[in-house]
Amino acid sequence: MVLEFEVPRGEALSFYPSVPCRLYDGPRLAFLVPEDFQESGEKSSNPYLTSPTLVFSLVLIAVYVAIGVLGGDLVNPLLPLALAQCDGPLPIYPWTLVTSIFLHAGIIHIASNVLFLLIFGFILEEQVTKTRWVTTFFLTGVAGNLTFVGADLTGFFLTGFPNMNSLSCGVGASGAVYGIMGAATGLRGVILIIFIAGLDLFAGGGFFAHIGGMITGLLLRRFWGAELKKF
Repeated sequence: MVLEFEVPRGEALSFYPSVPCRLYDGPRLAFLVPEDFQESGEKSSNPYLTSPTLVFSLVLIAVYVAIGVLGGDLVNPLLPLALAQCDGPLPIYPWTLVTSIFLHAGIIHIASNVLFLLIFGFILEEQVTKTRWVTTFFLTGVAGNLTFVGADLTGFFLTGFPNMNSLSCGVGASGAVYGIMGAATGLRGVILIIFIAGLDLFAGGGFFAHIGGMITGLLLRRFWGAELKKF
């Protein structure tokens, strides 16, 4: 469907289309065309190859398999500490706030995160652009790790400086997954999923990462508001 309308030069649109559109500006008329509108001779892209949900799920699996093969154990892979987030009480390496998102400690760990990422990731794809989806994944993942750091700092002030033999380490994409869930379903959806479906916030000892990522996802959804699909 093509929407045809007249727009006086120098004036802005007074409405927002409900789907992402491209503006074709002619000499007298302007046309809004949906982004997925295929022109004659234009090659269509495979939606599966451009789905951030599938791409990130495959990346998580590929990283897990690669580390497992290199370490000789696919069930409980030996994780490189230079990439895992280990706090003492601050992260030893700052880049681990991001790299630890792509590490998983076992098959159940990676399988559960990928499963929920597929469920809620596709829901979020229907609501936001790919750029916003990727932004949500990284922002909520890092926010979850920062919440984990905050819990470690609290422990530091309460119990004293931890030694190198008792570092607090965390890995996994669950903070990002909970963030995707929050951004995709909103507060009511989160409440229903947790209290009715019985989703365990404390699973794997990652409560602080889970709650930090989820709250960040809810804030992102509220921040976007009516501007969904306009990033």
